[in-house]
Amino acid sequence: MSFSGPHAKRRRRGGELSIDLTPLIDVVFQLLIFFVLTSTFQNNPSFRVKLPKAKNRDVTQEPKALVVTIGSEGGIEVDGKAVDERELRLRMCAAAQADSTTGVNIRADQATQHQFVVRVMDAAKECGLEKLGILHGR
Repeated sequence: MSFSGPHAKRRRRGGELSIDLTPLIDVVFQLLIFFVLTSTFQNNPSFRVKLPKAKNRDVTQEPKALVVTIGSEGGIEVDGKAVDERELRLRMCAAAQADSTTGVNIRADQATQHQFVVRVMDAAKECGLEKLGILHGR
């Protein structure tokens, strides 16, 4: 029985069979490109924050303010980038040195323990940032 076609097994010299891997490599390469492109456009935050609701909606946000997000487990993000407490202090102190009128707006999950909010407030105070704000959900 003889096979013919683009995906046929071919006999090499010496009697061993070889399989044409070109179609398989093409498919794997296309899948790789697909996953690289689709994962690049996703902008997922490190954690989801469910803000408590407020009745008063007169919220003014300082134009020059760091937005610090605190997750329910104590995770911290500064302007959308996950940081640890050391990095938080460095960013706050750098912002205070650049502009002393910079404020800090804290977005804490409704299930966040009070100690995590206090740590962020202490870090702001140590760096000389006096304007603190608490953001809430709408």
